[in-house]
Amino acid sequence: DLGHYAEAERFHRQALPITQAYYGADHYRTASNITMVARALVFQKRLEEAVALLQQALAIQQSVFGKSHPRVASALNELGNVAVARRQFDEAKIAFRRMAEIYRDVYAGKHYLIGTAVSNLGSAYMAEKNWVQAEGLFREALAMFEQTLAPDHLNIAIARIKLGRTLLRQKRYGEAEMATGAGYRILTRQTSP
Repeated sequence: DLGHYAEAERFHRQALPITQAYYGADHYRTASNITMVARALVFQKRLEEAVALLQQALAIQQSVFGKSHPRVASALNELGNVAVARRQFDEAKIAFRRMAEIYRDVYAGKHYLIGTAVSNLGSAYMAEKNWVQAEGLFREALAMFEQTLAPDHLNIAIARIKLGRTLLRQKRYGEAEMATGAGYRILTRQTSP
C-alpha cells in the first residue's frame, strides 16, 4: 500500500512457502498468497511473471470454489488489469465480463462489486478508444454504485471522472465538465493534495 513493491514482493515470496507448507499447494489461501506476489510484480511492470502466477492462482480458486465465486472473480480482475496494461483488450474484456457475471450471480444483481467489474470493463473500452461503449459502461457502473455506496464514495468519484474523460473525447464538453467536476469534488473532500 505504501508503494514499496520490491519489498512487498520479497515478503510475499517469503510467506508463500510457509503458506504452502501449512495449507498445501492447492489451497485457496495459497492462491491468495500467489496473487499477492503477482500484484507486487504488476506494480513493478513485470507483467509476464505476474500473468503466470495469476493464472495459477485462478486455477486453484476455480478448483476449490468452482467457476462462479467471488475469489474467482477477484483473480479475473487481476488478469483483466494486466491484459489492459499489455494492451490485450479482448482478453481484458473477457475477464471483466466474466467477473461481472460472477458478481451478478453471487450477489443477486445488486452489489458495488458489480459496478467495479462494469467500470473495469469500461476502462478496457476506454483504453482502446471506444468512447461510446465506455460511456455506457461507466453510466451503468455509476448507477450500481449509487444504489450500493455512499454518495461520497471514492468509487463514485473515479467512475464520474472516467465518464467525464469519455465525454471529453467525444467533444461533449459541457457534460464532460459536469461529470469530471462532480468526481473531483468528491475526491478533494477525501484526499490530501
